[in-house]
Amino acid sequence: MAMELAVETINTDTIKPSSPTPLSLKIFDLSLMDQLAPTMYTPLIFWYPNDTDAADDLFAKARERSQRLKKSLSQTLARFYPFAGRIRSNSFIECNDEGVEYIEARVNCLIQDILKQPDCHLLTKLLPVKMESEEAAERILLVKVNFFECGGMAVGVSLSHKIADLCTLSMFIKTWAAVAQGSSEVVSELEPLSSLFPPMDLPFRARKVEFKRPNLATRRFVFDASKTSILKAQAASTDVPQPTRVEAVVALIWKCAMAASTSNRGGFTKPSLLYQAVNLRKRMKLPHSENFIGNFISKSIAQATPDCETKLEGLVQKLRNGMREFNENSLRKLQGSDAISAIIDLAKEVVNLCTSADFDYYSCSSWCRFELYGADFGWGKPGWAASGVTAPNCCILMDTRDGEGVEAWLTLTEAEMAFFEHNEELLAFASVNPSVTL
Repeated sequence: MAMELAVETINTDTIKPSSPTPLSLKIFDLSLMDQLAPTMYTPLIFWYPNDTDAADDLFAKARERSQRLKKSLSQTLARFYPFAGRIRSNSFIECNDEGVEYIEARVNCLIQDILKQPDCHLLTKLLPVKMESEEAAERILLVKVNFFECGGMAVGVSLSHKIADLCTLSMFIKTWAAVAQGSSEVVSELEPLSSLFPPMDLPFRARKVEFKRPNLATRRFVFDASKTSILKAQAASTDVPQPTRVEAVVALIWKCAMAASTSNRGGFTKPSLLYQAVNLRKRMKLPHSENFIGNFISKSIAQATPDCETKLEGLVQKLRNGMREFNENSLRKLQGSDAISAIIDLAKEVVNLCTSADFDYYSCSSWCRFELYGADFGWGKPGWAASGVTAPNCCILMDTRDGEGVEAWLTLTEAEMAFFEHNEELLAFASVNPSVTL
């Protein structure tokens, strides 16, 4: 029987930048890539245990931590000033310092009650806004701080995908945590991505992610370090002798997802496409590229056809070939004079392929190596960092706390998930939704 989770809002504030945004910075243009990004929020939840045994101190400790979060958030917004503004007409941000909604909530259980077997959809109650909310077209950042009866805390952050990819969100969290601890090691100056890819009047509507499909199921699968090493060895081949842990895990998930889809259709097969998000910051090799905020990402494409052999090592080769094709062709175009046309052509291709009935379509985004477990606001690093992404046919990969394993969050239809989560090859390497210990 699923547990009932009551999350009661006890206070809502608007946090504004600690210093007003100068008039010269009141308009922050979106880039073309931002304009094409889906209207949705990127959600993250950071979990912190209670670090005191004194029951009388729980309320005072919670209030003290929340005040520190508010003050440091205000100071951080002075640096990330667009986040306190509002998106206008899918083309620019009015940096008007309207502020960020900051919600404080009380949860009617102990933190470990949830973490014994985390329910992916139940966790969304700890976020300040639904991932699919249309508010993402205007409001940029929201925060929700959830206090548990034991003194534990979960901080939910939702940042509009219209202005931020995971790298931008990670940069913001790192800066916020550093400011909370009084550090001066923060981002010196934000680089607008529009300087490379200016906004334009789009000849078509940006892709809309459909979240309202019925009967979706999101599951969490954990590949610990030892199993990941074995999986990498089994995924190796002459062409790819040393696959990365991400390549090995993605290939296995893709293989099992294809099998689940085929089984659900009674054996009828379809070609399968897998899109992987590609962070362009290091690949473009531009000065201060790490400071670009926005959707500085593209996609590599891998395809598996029914008549091809879908062994694990074969799928790893397809993933590697897709990335090689991206580096040799798409990346070159993005660095050339036809970059705008290349961006628009890829966006059209994604829209056409992911809405086609001729393909099974999956997307994967790796959040590994983004140091999300470094979000220490002054009371220690989080015991767990959790994704709140529940988009159909989408897989999010995250580091386990030790940084060596992989935690995968996957959303499929309930019918397909029933086949997927019982796949014996998958279960040889992954644990299904194990307990989390903070």
